[in-house]
Amino acid sequence: MRRRAATTMAQGGVLRALLLALGTVLLAEVAAAAPRLPAGKPPAFARACVIRPPDIAPLFPAPAETVAAKPDASGDDNADDDESEDEDDEDEDDVRGLILPGSATCLAITGSVTAGLQYDSYRIPRAGASQPAPAFSWPTTSSLRFETAMDLASGLRVGSAFEMSLRPGGGEPDSILVEEAIVMLGTMTFGLSGSRFSFWTGEEFAFSARLPGRNVGLIAWERDLTERWNLALALEDPTLATTSSIPVTNGRVPDGVARLTYTQGALTLHLGGALRDVAGSPHRLGRAGILGATYELPILGRPGEITAQIASATDAAAYIGSSLDATVVRQVITPSDSSRGFSGVLAARREWTDELASNLFVSRYQLSVPLTNASRGKLRIDRASANLVWTPVDGFKAGLEGSIAWTNIAFAGRTLAASLGGRQLSAQLFIERSF
Repeated sequence: MRRRAATTMAQGGVLRALLLALGTVLLAEVAAAAPRLPAGKPPAFARACVIRPPDIAPLFPAPAETVAAKPDASGDDNADDDESEDEDDEDEDDVRGLILPGSATCLAITGSVTAGLQYDSYRIPRAGASQPAPAFSWPTTSSLRFETAMDLASGLRVGSAFEMSLRPGGGEPDSILVEEAIVMLGTMTFGLSGSRFSFWTGEEFAFSARLPGRNVGLIAWERDLTERWNLALALEDPTLATTSSIPVTNGRVPDGVARLTYTQGALTLHLGGALRDVAGSPHRLGRAGILGATYELPILGRPGEITAQIASATDAAAYIGSSLDATVVRQVITPSDSSRGFSGVLAARREWTDELASNLFVSRYQLSVPLTNASRGKLRIDRASANLVWTPVDGFKAGLEGSIAWTNIAFAGRTLAASLGGRQLSAQLFIERSF
């Protein structure tokens, strides 16, 4: 117990030190951006700026003659359409900010507030008389993000990001969570951020958006290999997570993650793998793999897209499933459990008009846990969700969403809360304002 407590204190100390260092960097950048006016000079004004992904040439650029010949191959009209689509994609990634007088750093502050009325109904076969009654709630979440970027004379991009959120505690006091705290130097990223292993996040759905995505402490490198292929390599530590995560133990070395992404027109492919050292006697090698794809295509004559993903893991349960699944799994398994399982998602989106769109998904999460006494534990979670979202102007949206989940848990020799199993039916009317 003393060793475990010491380990927990050490991990907390490392995380606090990391967040303190990143906070110091942000404060230093903001302080450096403060105006310093020489005596007798009129005051200067802040200038508008845009933070966008750095323009770094691929490691293996295409020959110049090949690049020049690409527009002619598809015709002038299609080439113009492709260029306009590329501009739209770039606009989606842009973040507008300000350069304060006397500074060369672009500072952007963004955030969002989401509120709604939610209804939950439960059917738990094992609960008996203690089965929860249907209930209404008024969940409200908010987030605030600070982002900076500066291009040095050498061409190196230096930046940082810090994001925190206020989340409802489900009957307990609301909690403030640090979702991201990173420093970026060119193609390198250091700090607390989302795992490079992840692909589909479910951000189009209110239930998923109300739960912060799982983050990790990481050191990551990312670079375009060609015009189509992108490679990311990372050393990650899930034990430093501050948001929804499945409990894991410290390994002798950080987890190794590799991700390869291919993008061409309407198609995006994502292939990733992870290896982790699992403490125990003897030590084990945990591993996980993921394959995902998104394809944009017309659905019933209107723009739409389909996304599919499948992931599997052995002794690396933290790398599969969604944040919704993690809220259940972390109450069932312990850090020392050996496990193997998989998760799969199929999602679709259709735009009915320029302001109205619908989304739906179905998913399955399945995990088996061989226990030390030769008994076995099994966990399965099936989900289905659909919504209708209205976005009349940029920065505002409202919608109606329904979701149903079936959870089946069978663990021999382990006492679990009966409320973890059964069926949960939820519906929500929500609005969101972002800035």
